[in-house]
Amino acid sequence: MDEFLGKKYSLKSSEKFEEYLEFIGKNYFQRKAALSLSQENWLTKDEAGAYTFHFHSTFASASTTFISGEEVEETRPDGVKVKALITIEGNKMTHIQTEENGRISKHERVFTPDSMTVITTFTTIYGAEKTAIRHYALVE
Repeated sequence: MDEFLGKKYSLKSSEKFEEYLEFIGKNYFQRKAALSLSQENWLTKDEAGAYTFHFHSTFASASTTFISGEEVEETRPDGVKVKALITIEGNKMTHIQTEENGRISKHERVFTPDSMTVITTFTTIYGAEKTAIRHYALVE
């Protein structure tokens, strides 16, 4: 993962992301606002080995500091506090968020030299597993 540290990735496209926003309880106007945001993500690592995942957009910014494989409390960009378990293996960062109400979101971020793809999976109240995909490009 070290080769991707500090590199910024800018959102280019989304597939079925509005369904995910609905799953986490966002109303129509919140979903439309979230879908229109320009955003960047990047990952850093400090000397002690802790990673920080950064999210920055026009209206919200957030960061989560973690040790791979250890659960942390995280505040999502929408202000909701969740338990997060983030693991790093090779060029993949798996990020599982559990809300107080039991909703679980799994985000798999796959880094390449020129892009990052986020595959988000979640299970609806009817038991159907859904997937949303977001594509990011390296900011030059």
